[in-house]
Amino acid sequence: MSASSPWCNAEAPLMPVYPFNEPGEPITLYEGPVTGPAGTEVPGEIQYGCSPKPGITWRLHTDGYDLASTDQIELSLLDLGFDLPVFARDRVSGWCNGASYGEPTAPLDRVVAHWFNLPRWHGSAHLAALAADGTPLLVPAGRSVYEADGWKITLDVRPDHKAAFSDVRQADVHVMTHVMEIRRLNGTKFTATEVSPVLSALHAGLSFALGRWVAPALPVGRNDQEQTVWGQWGPMLCDPARRISSGWWYPEDQESMANLLACLLPVFRDPDKAQALRLQMQYAITAIADRGFVEQRIMSGAAGLEHVMWQELVLSGRLTEAEFTPRVWPAHRKLRTVLTDAGVDLNVHADRLPAITGFAATQQVSGGRSADGADVVTRVRNRLVHPKEAQEPVYGVKGLVTETWLLTRHYLALLVLHSIGFRGSYQDLSRTNRWVGETERVPWARD
Repeated sequence: MSASSPWCNAEAPLMPVYPFNEPGEPITLYEGPVTGPAGTEVPGEIQYGCSPKPGITWRLHTDGYDLASTDQIELSLLDLGFDLPVFARDRVSGWCNGASYGEPTAPLDRVVAHWFNLPRWHGSAHLAALAADGTPLLVPAGRSVYEADGWKITLDVRPDHKAAFSDVRQADVHVMTHVMEIRRLNGTKFTATEVSPVLSALHAGLSFALGRWVAPALPVGRNDQEQTVWGQWGPMLCDPARRISSGWWYPEDQESMANLLACLLPVFRDPDKAQALRLQMQYAITAIADRGFVEQRIMSGAAGLEHVMWQELVLSGRLTEAEFTPRVWPAHRKLRTVLTDAGVDLNVHADRLPAITGFAATQQVSGGRSADGADVVTRVRNRLVHPKEAQEPVYGVKGLVTETWLLTRHYLALLVLHSIGFRGSYQDLSRTNRWVGETERVPWARD
């Protein structure tokens, strides 16, 4: 093997605590002796279901129990040494809404989590893995490493990602695609309580970037003796697997992802700021996704814009609550102000949004100026929301509602990124005629 061979620098992949599943197939979390309310030890099984949505189920391999009339019970998982709160569906099976085990303040050396439904992108290092038949397998650029806010985050793709994702469009399924390891950058110990905001930031941040919910599920905390001292089982918010991203982030742009995480992790350390940012990202994810009614996406995007405007104008002290009202500051003026602050282009372009351009030309605005994107987004939204407003001008212009959705999600994604200080590149969500991978620097970082 030559010194230039990729095998020479290939690294050993992270091992998942729970094995990779086939798309939609459940993952066994526990199989062993279980003690229920009757106190009798019986064989049982706990699984993480992956179709049609994530969820935890349990089953006892016995006919000796009758739990049909029981509301909530606890099953003692003897091999793991903790009690799992569950609900009974019938006398030997049911579901669980999630649980943590172990001590959240115990010192951890690392946390291993299992990502579901992430696309494949090229990282910074090759992986030397094993195929299903045990033969050596090189995974080119299968490892991505990010350093942010004192944490080192390593993300390894599963070796057979291409095959696992080949038919995901045919059904609503979830598949484990990556293994992640989180450590302190300086090698010091940490607790589950300290790493939880990191997991939350990654969950919301990558979902926001991709325009659909993806999830770092089933985290397991281990100490320096490789003993499991903490873990969490829970059905995390996660959309069905898709091969194509509808988000603002181009998955091959690792520099922008690193910049996003460097911005996100410090914010999520503050519970109040994290709550506000997560809500804005939730609105943005719903608005960005190309599923459901277009009107629904516009409403979600408008709610997200309202939340950002309140944060940027009222909470910052620029406006009082009284001044924020529509009678004093109309919606288009507030939106225009925050977009201008971020350097976002408010002009409407016929080659990108022809329906909006035609609609804007017919709108009367004060001050002798031409109608801009802020005018159109707020006026179309108002026509859709308020029954007293005539809706014919909106639906009478072919393509106007769809283009308003595109512009709304574009504005919201940029304003959320601006609020956290992101300075990387993005895909313009108002455009449908761009090339794959065509990105540009965010307006406030264009110098």
